[in-house]
Formats: sequence, structure tokens, C-alpha cells
Amino acid sequence: MPYIGRSPQVGNYSKLDSIAASFNTSDVTFNLTVSGDAYTPGGSTQLIISIDGVIQEPESAYTVSGSQITFTSAPATGSTFFGIGLGNVLDIGTPSDGTVTASKLTSGSVTSAKLDSGAVTAGKIGTGGVSANTQLAAGVVTAHATAADIAKTDVSQKFELAQQGNTYAFGTLSANTRPDMQNANFFTLTTGGNITIYNPTNQVSGQSGAFVITTGGSHTVSWGSDFKFASGTAPTITASGTDVLSYYIGSANNIYMDALQALS
Repeated sequence: MPYIGRSPQVGNYSKLDSIAASFNTSDVTFNLTVSGDAYTPGGSTQLIISIDGVIQEPESAYTVSGSQITFTSAPATGSTFFGIGLGNVLDIGTPSDGTVTASKLTSGSVTSAKLDSGAVTAGKIGTGGVSANTQLAAGVVTAHATAADIAKTDVSQKFELAQQGNTYAFGTLSANTRPDMQNANFFTLTTGGNITIYNPTNQVSGQSGAFVITTGGSHTVSWGSDFKFASGTAPTITASGTDVLSYYIGSANNIYMDALQALS
């Protein structure tokens, strides 16, 4: 249940501001502050008070009322002072600096919501802290495939199983089209009329694949200037058949073509 009146001071031990400058061998009552703010202890026994290096006895040498301390005898001018306010032991309150150790944290207590953006820096990750099977993506450590499953860019690599290129299906085309080479290695289409395949976008040197063209009649297929054929002439697409035109991108704007036609 809530406290009636002022709740007890808990947790932190606080060093009181010095009141020695006010000692004048006459005054006995002084204000207690911490960092300039009024400090109200739970009672005289929650203070450690020293005058000239001598620990004063609570209730006998001094009493406390609110945020004021009253000494039985007035401290002499020039006397030294220090005071410590002790938090109530019924609760830990706010832990003092440097008091929370790893053993005090339960499993799962530090969640992503408790970490500020960018709080975990490279300097906080020890050697071997991120294994070969993990990666850092958008600031998050996620599981990754094993090393054998990763395509490497800096060394030669042998795949032990077949690798398949993606196929992009245009469907039946009655209008001209412009392929996007990053969509796939292989492209399939059926002509529904005379069409032109314009110079594709996203050409990357070294990519290869094929265009598989099926015609449902005597349709023509024209090609953009980036497609290079033997003798500079594109083949006539087989009427009512299937042709496979292989390609290799030698460089941007230079796509070398070869044709297998009338396949059945």
C-alpha cells in the first residue's frame, strides 16, 4: 500500500553538502542538502555525521527534523564537517554507481528495447564474438548459412551441387518489351505478334543465359542494337516452333548472341 506522508529514503548513499562554512560557535541548526537540493533523511540514525573527524552519536549529539539537523552543542568556528545519508534498507532503491554486476542480471533481462540505437559498437564485440555463421545486418546479429553455402567474391569456389539460374517468364507478348537483366538469367516468351526486344537494363559484364522463344505463327522478333549476332544479322525466328538464343554479356551494350533453332 502507498505511504501516508513522505515515503522513506531508499537505496543510494549520498554525501551531504558541507555546512562547515556556517559554523560560528553559536548556531546549532543547519539545512541539509545534496548537490544544492534539500535532503530529508528518514531519521537521525540514517546519517553518519563527523565534526573535526569525530563521528557524532545520533539523538545524543544531534537530532533531525525534516531537512534540518540540530546539534546539542554549537560547532566551533573553523570545525570540519562531512555527512553521509544512508538509504533505508527496506528496498534497494536506485543502485549506486558500479554496484550492478553481471551476476545480478537474470537471463534475458537485457532486451533490444533496452539498448539505444548504435549502443553496441565494434569495440564492444570481442575477438571471436561473432562467429563465421553469423552476420551483421542493419545493426542486428542474425544467423547465416555455413561457410560452404556462401558464394565468395575473393577466392575460387567449387560447388558440390548444381546451381540454377532464375527464369523470368514474359508470357505471350504482342507488344515490344525491354528485359531487366537483374530479374533472371533465362527469359521465356511466346509471340502473339511481331515484337521488338529493346536493349535491356542492368547489363552486367559476365552474365550469361538464354532467351527461349516460342512462336504461334509467322511472327518476327527484332532486337535492340546491344544484341550482337554473327555477321551482324539476327536469325529469323522459326515459325510455329521454339528457338533458344544463348547470350553472354561481354560488357555494357555488348551482348553476344548465338541461336539453336527449330527445336522439337
